[in-house]
Amino acid sequence: MGDFALHERLRKIRSIIVFSCCIAVLATTLSADQDDAQNHEVRDKRVRDVVHAAFVETHAGWSSDEVLLQNELQEAFLRRCKEQLPNVKSQEFNRTLLNLRKAGQLKVEVSQRRADRHDDYRHVAEIAARLLSDKHHATTDQIMCDPKLRMEFDEVARTMRPDVDAYLLRKAAFGLRKARQLKPEFVVRVADWGRTITEFTVAELRHNSEKIPNKPGVYIFRDATGYLYVGEAAKLRTRLTNHLNESDRLALANYLSQKTGAAITVEIHAFDPKSKAMATRMRRAYESELIASRKPKFNLRP
Repeated sequence: MGDFALHERLRKIRSIIVFSCCIAVLATTLSADQDDAQNHEVRDKRVRDVVHAAFVETHAGWSSDEVLLQNELQEAFLRRCKEQLPNVKSQEFNRTLLNLRKAGQLKVEVSQRRADRHDDYRHVAEIAARLLSDKHHATTDQIMCDPKLRMEFDEVARTMRPDVDAYLLRKAAFGLRKARQLKPEFVVRVADWGRTITEFTVAELRHNSEKIPNKPGVYIFRDATGYLYVGEAAKLRTRLTNHLNESDRLALANYLSQKTGAAITVEIHAFDPKSKAMATRMRRAYESELIASRKPKFNLRP
């Protein structure tokens, strides 16, 4: 056999060996993926079973929403879940509870109900829910399922209405969500533009305007009565300083002069100067979305 023929035969043998090794690796990988998928499915089923059993044992006749919103029911439910699965996070138990309810898999009689009217403070629940949704890119369900976000919601809402029980404010937010009145604005969904959200009282900013980002963005005046005014600016610091000194919007200026600065909050949505927010039309599109969804009392409708 010549050298060339021998070399060619060895090359084919090496190719066959390499191909065989690749097949073996692929088979091992697929087997591992299947095992992972099976393990994940087994784990998920275990969580669902634990959540269902915990709900049955602790709901005391209330619905799954009430178990999520009422402090005592929520604590009892999570405590029972963690007795079985101590390494699973609370928000996963809560999300699983909501998913079981949405899938119609909580076949438990609900005998306890309460009718609450939220007209007097529904706007406060909306402000708190929208603020957290914007800051954390979270839905109302995710906010209420996560103990940390839920606590932050309570703090924001109770700042505006300390006389209203936190449970009622949560329930009002849930009601808005169910009525589809807390949909995220379209502009927020399609472009973030490096957005950061901060909030200050008018009194804080009057004493220290340096806290205002010197960036393009949108600002929202609000207080315990609801949203007051939404505006946009290429330079937030310049525009807001003008508003705080003597706004060129007469209705807003009169309102600011009548109220104490500590009672009014400015929510600032600042964007990366290198983003599309530098274009006036883009900021105004975002501003129009906020005006349409939040209905501030001193804006003319776009």
